[in-house]
Amino acid sequence: MLDLVSVSVRGENRLSPYVPSTSNTRVQKRWASTANALSNQDRHRLPHSDIPATTAAGLRRNSAILLRTLNQTRLDATDFVDLSGRMNKSLRFPVAPEQPGLQMRYFGSGSNSVPFPPDSQGFLYWHLDPDAPPILGQVRFRTTASSDPATFPNGQDLQLPDGGTWNISLFDIARRSRYSGLRVYLLSERLVTAKVLYAALTISGSQGKQIFHPATGSVLIWKFGQRFVVDLQNLAVVPWIIGSLAGESLRLPRLFSVSVSERGSTGIVKHVDYTPFKGKALVQFERSTLPEHKGTRTVVLRIVKLIESTKSDGTDVTYGMPELTEGGLVMTRTPGRRWIPWSVDVDRPQPGSESRGTSSRALAILFDNEAKHTSGSRVRG
Repeated sequence: MLDLVSVSVRGENRLSPYVPSTSNTRVQKRWASTANALSNQDRHRLPHSDIPATTAAGLRRNSAILLRTLNQTRLDATDFVDLSGRMNKSLRFPVAPEQPGLQMRYFGSGSNSVPFPPDSQGFLYWHLDPDAPPILGQVRFRTTASSDPATFPNGQDLQLPDGGTWNISLFDIARRSRYSGLRVYLLSERLVTAKVLYAALTISGSQGKQIFHPATGSVLIWKFGQRFVVDLQNLAVVPWIIGSLAGESLRLPRLFSVSVSERGSTGIVKHVDYTPFKGKALVQFERSTLPEHKGTRTVVLRIVKLIESTKSDGTDVTYGMPELTEGGLVMTRTPGRRWIPWSVDVDRPQPGSESRGTSSRALAILFDNEAKHTSGSRVRG
């Protein structure tokens, strides 16, 4: 489980973009008991926290922040916060005084906790990219030059040591009882709806018998051309493809590896996955314009930028894998050992089946989002 607001994209969560579902039955029961609250935003009866409430004396010692607004358009000088050098900072919700406060942290946990950096002064606010589904909203901290809200547009969102942006995702807010006060607040200020909050709670994926959910730190993709970083040494990349009220996990195995058959000392042949390159790559999903994909809804994956990419062992051995090139497509090897562009036709059923595979279902969401965005633009125009 992620730890409170230190959830803000900790390094370990970047290694694995999932947070395993723990006691899913308990979560379901907790939310089932508050179904009326989620269907009626004016009542705000949300689940109680499963951690002890912060005492009033403790809050006074920590000079707790009384959250007035997260709406950028309503910010004033009284919402200005100074987190500089603090290991944690309490946040309380006047709209839900019966709910426990949050202990906001910057990075890490326990003895590995890192304090907020110097000049961490600014405004907490609710962030949502203009073309993103509302389910992708998150709390961020905008550092500014002064307490004047007019400086907000020229400020910068607080960054983490690993290069990510400090945030609390709606997925964590929806799932964790420690965020009950924040859920009440978001509903009260109408920054999210009960329908969106419930969708954030229920989106899940599976790997074998293990159920996973998107969380702060997950790779979340909702449109073509949206860039994300992958490690060339990882045998599997697992982003989430997110729609308006839905999402699918997408497992991309062996993107930058090659399976080689080797005969051991006992004579038994085994398949070994090698990763000829190390470093990172900035990639993006695109509609395919290749001639062989004409007339289909096919997705390819392009390498936008290579970051410190070198051969793993310092030699020229790549096991037949083509050299990685910026601007080129990610390649994959066929059973006949030919290298062709990695691609997925989202409308093609799985071999031997009439239904689409998980990759097709996930990537089809990108086409659906594009159609909705285009339709919305025509209506607005």
